[in-house]
Amino acid sequence: MKVGYYSFFLFILIVFALGCYYYYPFLSDDSLISLRYAQRFIEGKGLTWNDGHPVEGYSNLLWILMISLLGKLGMNLILAARILGIVCSVGTLAVICSYFKKKNIKKEYVFLTVFLLATTPCFTVWAIGGLEQPLYIFLLTLTLTEVSKIINDKNKGRIYFLSLWLGLLAITRPDGFLFTILTTIFLVFIFRKSRKDLIRVFVFAGIVPALFLLGQLLFRYDFYGEWVPNTALVKVKVTLHHVLRGGFYIFKAFFGTVLLSSLGLYFLFYLMYKKRNLFGFYLLLNMVAWTAYVVLVGGDIFPAFRHYYVVLILLVFAIISGLNEMQFSFTSKSFKVGFIAILLINPFLQLLVADNHYAIEERWEFRGMTLGNTLKKTFPENTLIAVTAAGCIPYASELPTVDMLGLNDYYTPRHPPKNFGTGMLAHELGDASYVLKRNPDIIIYHMGAIPRFNVGDQMKVNRIFINDYVEVFTRQINDEHILYFNKYGKSTGIIKKANAMVIPAYFMNTASGDESVFKNKKLLKHFHKGKKYTLSLRNSNAEKWTLSKSSSRLFSLESAISYEKNTMTLIVVPEQEIFLESLELQRKY
Repeated sequence: MKVGYYSFFLFILIVFALGCYYYYPFLSDDSLISLRYAQRFIEGKGLTWNDGHPVEGYSNLLWILMISLLGKLGMNLILAARILGIVCSVGTLAVICSYFKKKNIKKEYVFLTVFLLATTPCFTVWAIGGLEQPLYIFLLTLTLTEVSKIINDKNKGRIYFLSLWLGLLAITRPDGFLFTILTTIFLVFIFRKSRKDLIRVFVFAGIVPALFLLGQLLFRYDFYGEWVPNTALVKVKVTLHHVLRGGFYIFKAFFGTVLLSSLGLYFLFYLMYKKRNLFGFYLLLNMVAWTAYVVLVGGDIFPAFRHYYVVLILLVFAIISGLNEMQFSFTSKSFKVGFIAILLINPFLQLLVADNHYAIEERWEFRGMTLGNTLKKTFPENTLIAVTAAGCIPYASELPTVDMLGLNDYYTPRHPPKNFGTGMLAHELGDASYVLKRNPDIIIYHMGAIPRFNVGDQMKVNRIFINDYVEVFTRQINDEHILYFNKYGKSTGIIKKANAMVIPAYFMNTASGDESVFKNKKLLKHFHKGKKYTLSLRNSNAEKWTLSKSSSRLFSLESAISYEKNTMTLIVVPEQEIFLESLELQRKY
C-alpha cells in the first residue's frame, strides 16, 4: 500500500508531539519578561514592565500582541504562549509539506527532511519555550515559499503576499527586517531588466515591509521616547570577545545539528554550483547574512541553539530542492537502508548534545515563579524588589521591580561599565550604586543566591549594601532562597513610630542554623532556644530603647541593647524554640 503525504504528515506530527513532551515543561525566563508586558498591556497599563518611565525591554512586538489577544479572551498567558508556539511550529511543517506537494516533489524527499527537522530539539524546544521563534520561523517559511514561487514558478503575483510576510517579520523581531533587505536586493537583481517588475519589487518587497517597521519606530519614539530598544543597548556591542563567542556558537550549533546541517550544506552546494539554481543562491544569501549577524552579536545564551533555527529552515529548503534537482532515487535497497539509518541516528545524536540537555535541566524558572507568588502573598503590593532574573519572579509577584541587569531599566543600559562587551552576553551591565539609590526592599540574585554577576561584585564592596541589607535564609516547603532585606525599606523594613519600633524578626541573625520560614502569608523567623541573635541599627545615642513586655517574655535575661557611636545593637536569646513575625521595642525615657 502506498503511503501518501497526509500519512507522512500525521507521522511527523506524532514525532513532533513526542519531542515537545520530552522537553516539557521547559519555559524560558525571557518569555516571562514578555508575558509581564502582555499582562500589564491587558490591564490597561500599556506595553510597560513597570510604572514610571516606560522602556522597551522586549524584542518581539507581534508575539506579545498575539499573546495579549489570547489573554484578553481569558486564556492563561503561559498556556497562550505555548499554544501559539505549537500552532506556529505545526504551521511551518504544514507550509513546507503543502508547498512541495503542490510542486509534485516526491514525498520521500520531503518526509526525510521534515523528519530531520522535527527530531532536532531546536524545533521542539522552542515550540514550547514561550518565545517568538516559532512565529518568526513560520513567517520566514512563508517568505521562502513566496520567493520560490516568484522565481521558480514565475508567479509574480505572489509578491503581494511576500510583502505581508516580510512586514510581519519586521515587527516580530528587530532583526526580521534583515530579510526584507536581502529579499529586495535579490529580487532587484533577478528583475533588473524589467522596469515594471523593478517598481513592483521596490514597492511591495521593500517599501511595504518598511512601513511596518516605520510604524513600530514611530510608536517606539512616541511611547518610549527612543529610536532604539533597550534590548539592543543591553545585548549588542561588537567586540572581539563577542565575535569569537558568536563564532564558537555557530560552530557548536553546526556540530550539534550535524546531520541536518551537513546534508543541507551539501545540497546547497549542489544547487548553486551544479545547477546554478537561483533559489539556492537566495538561500545562501540569507544563510551567510544571518550567520554573520549572529556572530557579530555574540551568539546566544539559551539552550538548543535558538538563533541557529533560521539556518536550519534555510537548509531544509536546500535539502528538499537539492534532492529534487538531483532526482535522487530511493529504489536501491542500499540507499533505502542508508536514509533509514539517518532517520534513526539523528534523534539519538541529539541526546548527546549538551545544549539540548540544558532544556531538560533548566527548571529554575518554576522555582522563581513559586518564589514570586510567595512574595506577592506575603508583602504589600508596593514592595520594591531588585532582581537579576527579570522574568519569572517579577511576572509571578507583579511587584514593582528594579532589573539590575538593565534589560527593563532606563538608566542602566545608558551607563554601561568600561568593560562592556567582554563578559557574559546580556549579563554584563549593572550599577550597584544606582540600584541602592532606588532603595529596594528586597534584593534577589538569580533565584535567591549570594551576589553574582558584575552588579553582585559591586554590591559585595558597597558600604550601603553591607550596612543596610541583611542576608536572610528563607525556606518554603521544599525550596530555599537567600534574600537580602533592607532594614530601612518602606515595605519590609523596620517600622519606627514615636514611642515604638517594630522590627521584622527575619532581620535577627545568629552564627549558625539561621532560617526564616514562609508560612500563612508571613515570613517567620525560626528562633532556637539558647542561641544568641543580633541586629545592628543606625541610631542616635539620644534614643534609648527596650524590649516591650510582649517581646521580652520570649527571651532570657541575657538579652540586651547596647550603644556605640551611632549604632544600636540588639541581642536576644530565646527561652524556647519559637517562630516569630516581629519584635517590638519601646522608647526609654
